[in-house]
Amino acid sequence: MKPSLVIFGKTVASYRLFAILAVISGTTILFLLLGKKKIKVWKTAILAVFLLVFFFIGARLFNIFVNPAAYEDISVFEPEFVGLSIYGGFFGALLAVVLWCLLFRIPIFGILDLCIVPAAVSFAIARIGCFLNGCCSGKFTNSIFGVVYPKFADAGGLASYPVLPTQLFEMAFAIIILIPALIVQKKSDKFPEGSAFLVYANLFCIMRLFILPFRRLPYKSWVKHYFYPALYLILIFISLVIFLYRYIKNRKVNEKGY
Repeated sequence: MKPSLVIFGKTVASYRLFAILAVISGTTILFLLLGKKKIKVWKTAILAVFLLVFFFIGARLFNIFVNPAAYEDISVFEPEFVGLSIYGGFFGALLAVVLWCLLFRIPIFGILDLCIVPAAVSFAIARIGCFLNGCCSGKFTNSIFGVVYPKFADAGGLASYPVLPTQLFEMAFAIIILIPALIVQKKSDKFPEGSAFLVYANLFCIMRLFILPFRRLPYKSWVKHYFYPALYLILIFISLVIFLYRYIKNRKVNEKGY
């Protein structure tokens, strides 16, 4: 809608601006949450660096796999917020958390629970940038949800091609599904550490699976119709199994305690 914004007389790219805001917001929330857990600032700073580096590397490597054609115009080593795949970033961030927790001997699942809010907020803000930039949009539609980007309207205004704003759908759902995850996190007497993270991961994958058919993706057919659906279903299954296993195990331990 607005690939560029004018701020204080200077023109800035919407996508880059909101990507930076997403990083700043997520990092700030992470510092606040870990600070409440009495984790030292310098340790949190190391985690933030780990997350940024591993997220970027994971997102770039994953995108090379699913969309190699994207690197005909840009370098694989381009240090920009382009040519990235969100799930590769998530896998990289997960690895960063695991390594950091092992390094400082901190329980992994507890930290993963604390990461869901920074991750959700960062994702939502980044999706605003995608919407303004016009990337990651949905398929053409005649429904009331359609929006028209400048590139889909002719100069004379005689025809327009509305598309689904799937970026906004994902932004909204990313925040909404925080509610059940945070409810689970509050009920720490019933659910073990990591439950909130597993609930959020499961619902996020369900959301992406549901929205996938409505997105216009520049990938090959096998990626859109087989790889991504399979990936989402596998992650949904794995997160659900781990959640149930840990919940049942925790329940048995509590029953023995009584």
